Amino acid sequence: MRKDYLKVLLVAGLILTQVGLVQAAGFNIYEAGARATALGGAFTASADDGSAMFYNAAGLSFQTGSSVNLNLMPVGPRFKFAGATTLNGDGPTAEVNHRSYLVPGAFYTNSNHEKIAFGVGVYAPFGLGVEWMDPMSFVGRQVSYDVDIATVYVTPAVSFKVSDKFALAFGMDVAHQELSLEKVTLHPTMGINAIDTHIEGGSNINITPSLGLMYRPDDKLSFGFMYHHKKTMKYDAQEISMTNMIEAGQAGYAWSHSLLSGLNGGVETDELKPKLSSEFNLPSMMSFGASYKVTEKVRLEGNYVLFGWSHFEKLAMDFDIDPLDQDIVFDYEDAWQVRFGLDFIAIEDKLNLMAGYVYDTSPQPLSSVSPLLPDSDRQDYSLGAQFKAGNWDFTASYMAVIGEERTTINDDGTPANHDPSYPAGTYKSVANIFGAGIGYHF
Repeated sequence: MRKDYLKVLLVAGLILTQVGLVQAAGFNIYEAGARATALGGAFTASADDGSAMFYNAAGLSFQTGSSVNLNLMPVGPRFKFAGATTLNGDGPTAEVNHRSYLVPGAFYTNSNHEKIAFGVGVYAPFGLGVEWMDPMSFVGRQVSYDVDIATVYVTPAVSFKVSDKFALAFGMDVAHQELSLEKVTLHPTMGINAIDTHIEGGSNINITPSLGLMYRPDDKLSFGFMYHHKKTMKYDAQEISMTNMIEAGQAGYAWSHSLLSGLNGGVETDELKPKLSSEFNLPSMMSFGASYKVTEKVRLEGNYVLFGWSHFEKLAMDFDIDPLDQDIVFDYEDAWQVRFGLDFIAIEDKLNLMAGYVYDTSPQPLSSVSPLLPDSDRQDYSLGAQFKAGNWDFTASYMAVIGEERTTINDDGTPANHDPSYPAGTYKSVANIFGAGIGYHF
């Protein structure tokens, strides 16, 4: 595939992607297609539509003909924070703005040949969007008051049908990432907003391999395996802005003005634009799946998914002004999920009804829970329907993502993170994920 064509697909995906923190713990997005989402993402052993390009490309060998499959998953994440109580009463509270984000999934597949099938997919498997209300008074604004990360994959893959029962697929994940982070520095003694920092940039293109396996010993059983390799997204010389929020003549102005001017080599300024280079690590994804056809109309599937989140240790921020260098430490651990899906043929060749359940463990240690990413273990419940009409199919899905309440305070009453800019308190989360898909087979 030509490099310029891949760039067009990546840019198109980023235009569509307004990625929020959604389904899988950490900031993985497991919703690549409406049908798979309705099944709780338990799709590795079936992979019977275009989203197989993400869930298991070996599924292409057991499909027929060619298809185009387009999906949009609007996501509505909700986070709330309640600060630890004090002698003076209740602590501060906050919540994120009520926004909806669009997660795309676009796929083309060709399974016309007896032994070889191929396709290409555009989807967004990693994203983060947390925008807090009243940002200039939000208690966690020194860490982040608005963060957006959008990662788009373009995955071309080829599947080889080794035998009537076994297929093997190879692909490559071509990825680009956009990152935006906004935070505030407070005056050290007055506690007022002093400097607004805005980091925004795009990564270099990264290419890593992917793999899929599928084994179908008979008409009832199917086993699948999916693997996407870990990534390191590199940012080179991205421009950021640091702006003095205190106007000349106001109390505290001298401190923020002298700080920015000092970093500017002694040249007086109220706005500094240093260059930033960094690396943002993404985990590997591995899924094992088994599907069983209980009756002619009922199919069950279960998946066990592993994420190599230990690759996500820190965000090292290397500026061209040395005193600004810093690391945001995450220290994530590898995490797992179990996913279950039920597929029921309500009307033969006309209507399928689907449902799913997910238990999703968080890779985030308590010490790194923050306004930037308040993560927790989650339970997800999904349902959906697919209507078929000739060469067309139309899918609608819904998933409720319910996060466990998580506090940043240890059992002994001390904060898990001793950095005073990290607010101590409790986070709650929930997300509503809607899905719509349309497919054409030819």
